[in-house]
Amino acid sequence: MTKLLTIIFTLSTALSYAKPLEIYLPIMSILPSEQSLSTVNVETVQADSYQNKKIIGDVLNKSASFQTVRSGPLGQNTSVFTRGANSNHTLFLINGSPITDHSTTNGLFDAGVDPVTYSSSVDLFKGGQGTLFGPNAVAGAVNINTGVSFHNEAEVTYGSNNTTGGSVTLSNSIGSGNHNFTVNTFKEKSDGISIYKNGAESDGYNYNTVNLNSLHYLGNSVINTTIIRRNADADLDGSNADDTDYTASAKFYFYQARIDNPYFNLVLDTNQHDREYVNGTEIDSYDSSTKHMRLSHTNDLGPIDFTVGTDISNYSAKFDNKGSYNSSVDKSAENIAGFVNFDINHNSWLMNAGARRDDNSLHSSVNTYRLGVGYLVNDVFTLTAGTNTGFKAPSLYEMYGADNYGYTGNPNLTEEKSVTYETGIKTKVEGFESQFNIFTTRVSDQISYGNSTYSNDTDGAHVTKGWEFSSTQSMDDTRLSISVTGLSAQDSEKKEVTRRPKLSSYVGIEQDISEKLTLWGTYNYYGNHRDIHPTTYATVNMEYQTTLDAGFGYTVNEDVVVNGTLTNIGDLEYERPYGYNQDGPAFNISMKYLF
Repeated sequence: MTKLLTIIFTLSTALSYAKPLEIYLPIMSILPSEQSLSTVNVETVQADSYQNKKIIGDVLNKSASFQTVRSGPLGQNTSVFTRGANSNHTLFLINGSPITDHSTTNGLFDAGVDPVTYSSSVDLFKGGQGTLFGPNAVAGAVNINTGVSFHNEAEVTYGSNNTTGGSVTLSNSIGSGNHNFTVNTFKEKSDGISIYKNGAESDGYNYNTVNLNSLHYLGNSVINTTIIRRNADADLDGSNADDTDYTASAKFYFYQARIDNPYFNLVLDTNQHDREYVNGTEIDSYDSSTKHMRLSHTNDLGPIDFTVGTDISNYSAKFDNKGSYNSSVDKSAENIAGFVNFDINHNSWLMNAGARRDDNSLHSSVNTYRLGVGYLVNDVFTLTAGTNTGFKAPSLYEMYGADNYGYTGNPNLTEEKSVTYETGIKTKVEGFESQFNIFTTRVSDQISYGNSTYSNDTDGAHVTKGWEFSSTQSMDDTRLSISVTGLSAQDSEKKEVTRRPKLSSYVGIEQDISEKLTLWGTYNYYGNHRDIHPTTYATVNMEYQTTLDAGFGYTVNEDVVVNGTLTNIGDLEYERPYGYNQDGPAFNISMKYLF
């Protein structure tokens, strides 16, 4: 506590020299200016309801650098592999605040249970981002932005497998626009399909989300609040067989306040994960809680714009598995960090840099850094180069868990550490933007399981090398998006890792046929890869997979819009991962009323 008070006192002393902030975005409590993102490889995508891309795992598929693997149809556990790194190496955030579920055994975030219809946009950060966001941003980060809207709408949907849903958004402003409020509700349920091919039982899901946002202007301060309450229920199956009484419930609660003024930026939030798995009379529960605060101050020293701050988290996890397999953990920890980020802009050169130190109550301190350089060749081309680091903290289960088969945690585990190097070129002209990057990431001291415990692998490193290209283009009534990634990913024994395709791509096109009608189509290519056989557990080679989706949007009048979607048009029969069935051709139609 003494250390915490010292940090806060030091920051508050500096506030008397503050200047007004020039920009307000959720993550600008970390960065001194919008220019800080110029050398960071970040891509922004939307959760488009008209394309039936509502779950965060499906939204990520718009970028070939983020590969999602869902263990069956919608509603099932979804892993994210960023630039070929492991599935627990991507940090998920809301408005710049981590939403890590500390009750998972290895820190994996389930990207299959969160409909992000409440989001205004989703930022995809590529490469280690420990300096910006702290623990667990080893290979990248996914930041879900929220905020008030200034319209009212209601939507109803119907689709294959008896899928029904609806959403309502209501907004209001009072006090001459100084106080703005938005409430958004979303519900969708489906009978689903069987997780296992030719299974007799359908495995459905039920999503319910409520989101409230507010925006207030009080003197020279701006205050934002966000509340999210989500419940996701799904049917599960056992190992290679139907299980008619196996279900999962994943509840999530998030409360946040952000205060921004010319003197400081303060973020306060708390989140809870409450998961329960019921199989007959057996009930397994997983609970995680995090309280988080970030305080920062932005100023300048001549040509240098900088932000200095502190980031503090108190988190805990408790779970208890019962039955033939019994495991448990009950532990809490505190993480206190200090950070600084700055920009230097001189003529055609721009440098962004930062450093951060994380002190955790359960393991050693970690220092991370980032350095990026940009050179504006002309009004069209910008060259970039940089390096950044990240780390994954050992999970509470890895350090202190236990089970009835002899497993005990290892409290002496150290962090997995990553370093990324990349260089690229950005192109921007009217109607066209693109970016090409070459990168390599090395992850050392990886945590692995063996001899009834976890340990750090100090003999080698997980290395990924690759390139990525993305572009957006607008041509009269046509809009085209392209994302392609080539990848080589090897473990510490220099063996190709599973579920990381060597080549992947996404192509999306929209065409305005008339003022009322828009047609669109998407193409996803998931290249040759290795996977694990579901019964023998042997590593097998898998062929590439391609899926095609298409749809339309039709404006009936200024108040009514109808959208239609058809997925997996080619009726590809595929399993991703091996042993988990994916849906065939499916449709979804919705009607939205604006008022």
